[in-house]
Amino acid sequence: MAGYAFRTFDERKKIEDLWEAGTPAKDIATKLNISASALYTELRRGQDGTRLPDQRRRYNADLAQLRVQQSLERRGRKAAKGAGEHEQL
Repeated sequence: MAGYAFRTFDERKKIEDLWEAGTPAKDIATKLNISASALYTELRRGQDGTRLPDQRRRYNADLAQLRVQQSLERRGRKAAKGAGEHEQL
């Protein structure tokens, strides 16, 4: 598993601050040393459905962090129904 990196909450807050200040996405990606594609994925993850005064979609770092945590919780092998219960004879 090479090349995967998770954004920290501090990085997400920086993205939120820069995005709300009107910084272009490519400039934010350069400042944080991540690819533009990774930044656009992060911006999509944190969209809360509202818009900024300049009509760009708002990014919410708290919402992005919550979505990542929920995604991590859903990963892995699913337990079988009734797992851990033993049939009684």
